[in-house]
Amino acid sequence: MSKKKKIRYAFKKDYEAPVKEFYPRDLYLPGRGIGKKVTVPDTMGEFERYKPLDYYKDLLRLCVKCGNCRYVFRDWNRACPSGEFGGFESYYLGGKNVLLWGLTRGKIKWSKPIVEVLYHCMLCGNCQVQCQIPEIHHYAMEWLEAAREKAVELGVGPMPGQLKMGRRIVKEHNPYMELHKKRLDWLPVSKESLPKKAEIAFFVGCTPSYMQTHIATATFEILKKLNVNFTILNDEYCCGSPAQQTGQRKIAMDCARHNIEELEKTGASTVVTSCPGCYRMLKEGYKKRYHLNFEAEIVHSATFFNKLLKKGVLKFRKNIGKVITYHDPCELGRYSGIYKDPRDLLQNMAGVKVIEMPRNKQNAWCCGGGGGVRAGFPGLSSFAASERVKEAKETGAEAIVSSCPFCYINLSDAIEQYNEKMEVYDVVDLINMSIK
Repeated sequence: MSKKKKIRYAFKKDYEAPVKEFYPRDLYLPGRGIGKKVTVPDTMGEFERYKPLDYYKDLLRLCVKCGNCRYVFRDWNRACPSGEFGGFESYYLGGKNVLLWGLTRGKIKWSKPIVEVLYHCMLCGNCQVQCQIPEIHHYAMEWLEAAREKAVELGVGPMPGQLKMGRRIVKEHNPYMELHKKRLDWLPVSKESLPKKAEIAFFVGCTPSYMQTHIATATFEILKKLNVNFTILNDEYCCGSPAQQTGQRKIAMDCARHNIEELEKTGASTVVTSCPGCYRMLKEGYKKRYHLNFEAEIVHSATFFNKLLKKGVLKFRKNIGKVITYHDPCELGRYSGIYKDPRDLLQNMAGVKVIEMPRNKQNAWCCGGGGGVRAGFPGLSSFAASERVKEAKETGAEAIVSSCPFCYINLSDAIEQYNEKMEVYDVVDLINMSIK
């Protein structure tokens, strides 16, 4: 009996010891929010991002179908909304890898039913974080996005709702089919009162412009109160992210070219946006995916305002008096590595207590708002949001705060749908309240 205990204890000790050595959660890949090290020795070669699907086909065979992509690594919390909602292996990353292996080798044919499985995903990247095979840990989202471009190229994608969204972007330059001429109706001052050229350009984004205008207004008012030399674009289009994430690359590139022309007219050296989708598209998509010449620095508003807080320019005066929990947007967190800035802002506000959800930072459960899922699979989108709201409520917080307009919409919809009693804020909402 004692021998068995020793063996069991020795195994447990050996198993737990490598965690700190191999999986430090505060060290991330450069410019991203994905853990830098994995448990498997990293002997992979260098691969490029934003390449066509066939470029990655040899990496697909490295997937051993272990199921690690289903759970938070060594915490065993659920990680994949698509798999949990879909209920079959094909909806998890391992299953998608098998489908793509067959498609890229001609073993199976591209068809709408198979493509529907590939689109049944927010591209949140949580599965990629959890996989301990270096090549998959680094590049899984690259081939999942590339598969959507291939589906569109072959005429079997995107999903009907996503196709409508793309057409709306072409016609009215936003995914909501709102009138383009009303894009600046939220603006609290006349457009003519803003300078034509400025050091800072505020890229508003479609969702703050049309749907969650309080985010646009709050960002604008904070910049004004802090006497920042800024302006907005005269004719802003959709950044192109919703089109790109659904494989509609040409639409996204057309948006990019237009917006770059408009940004250059402002003469700005820095572009600030409160939307993580816009942030990643402007920072990475325009320059690295489309190779368009664009020199301005791109900064998310959480980072921008946190820098001003550290310099003493931004000062919180009003006591908010709220217990909140922070939800990490996928494109700001896992894709861009920005976890600290929004938390620094919240933790420095008077009267604000921040309680973390069990799944946070690189392990955060997706809200369900990204990857074109709201347009293509509303049931999946609602499921993901409701689970996140439930997790937030279990912390005892009275409000859930994020720094993404899409997260705000999806979490708010879930709260309303399930008649929950919880407030939702964007970080800029609380900043604006705190400095009044």
